[in-house]
Formats: sequence, C-alpha cells, structure tokens
Amino acid sequence: MSKYRLNVNVTGDDLNTIYAAKQRIVIAKHTAEQKSNVAWVSFKPFEHNTVDWETDFALYAATGEIQGGAKIAKLSDCSGQTQINATFANGYFSSSQPDNQIGPNSYEITNSDKDNALLTFGLAQSISVNGTAYDEHPINAILVPRGNSAVMTPIEKIDVFLESNIESSTVLSRIYTKCITLVYQGDTTELSLNYDPINGIFYPASK
Repeated sequence: MSKYRLNVNVTGDDLNTIYAAKQRIVIAKHTAEQKSNVAWVSFKPFEHNTVDWETDFALYAATGEIQGGAKIAKLSDCSGQTQINATFANGYFSSSQPDNQIGPNSYEITNSDKDNALLTFGLAQSISVNGTAYDEHPINAILVPRGNSAVMTPIEKIDVFLESNIESSTVLSRIYTKCITLVYQGDTTELSLNYDPINGIFYPASK
C-alpha cells in the first residue's frame, strides 16, 4: 500500500483574502476513465497544510442523480478489491467473484438491484488533512443502470483549487476557478504547492 502527501502553503495575508471570500481548498481526484467529478475533500486552510492518503479503496452505492452541487450520501459500501467484480443487490454488495479480464489496478461493480433501475456507484478513499482523518470519502461517481457493470481505475492524479460553497463529497459539474493538476508518478510520493494571489492559482513549490 503506497502512501502519498501534498503540502500546501498559503501566506497570512492571502489567508485573510481567502477567508473573507469564504473559500476553501478543494482536492478532487481523477480515475483512468474520467476526469475529477467529485470534491474528494474541502477544507479551510492554514499557512502550512499537510494532506496524506494511502492507496486503499472502498466501493460505495448511492441514490440520486449526478448533478453539480449535489452531495453524495453513501447508502452502502464495502472494501474494494482489484480484479474483483462486486455485485450489488438487495441494497448491499452481496457477492463478489474474480474477473481477470480487467486491469490489475481496476475495480468492478455490477448493479443487480431489483428495486432501483439506476444507481450511483464509485470509489471511496480515506484522506487526512492537517492530522484530521476523513474516512472513505467518494472520489468519483458513475451512474450504472440495472444489469450493467462499471470498471473504475484510480490514478494518483489530483486537481487542487480554491472555491466557495463546495463541501467534501460534492458533485462537480465543472471547476469554475483556476486549478492545478498534479500527477504522482514513478518514485514521486510527495509534492508541495504555494499560492499565487496575483493569478489566483496554486503553483509547484521549489525544492
């Protein structure tokens, strides 16, 4: 299980502006199949912020449409396993079986629920911000009709931006402010950002 860290630095003067605008730092994550469409975590920043996570995933199910501004309320969840097809029926993830046809880092669900013709599914991942743990927050959302399956492959690619009125687990129809996209690849497990108040965007900090 790999561990990753993001450091975000903001000056005191810039914090005054951010707090006055009621903005929060928002982190959203990509999967190989789609760009970020859920606010993984949203938090009020300090001058020096540390965000940590590990590559441990859960599967979740929820009702409701995937509309911008809607908050995902998980109704059922289970631990995720790669190359396993988890079947959802009778309101929970009721069974699973191997599926070697999907990639070694992919997760699969099948919607076999008789009472719901359409459900929202996704991956959830725990994250820690400045020492406070947030358990299994959704990182993506996919509508899956009854009788259909979906494959999800998480990647270490995140969007970081400032926005007001966006809470954790909120569906993002689009990102309206300037954001920076970071990719953790190879041996890179830790990245750092500073905030540029002139352009309203985060940028990589010098090592």
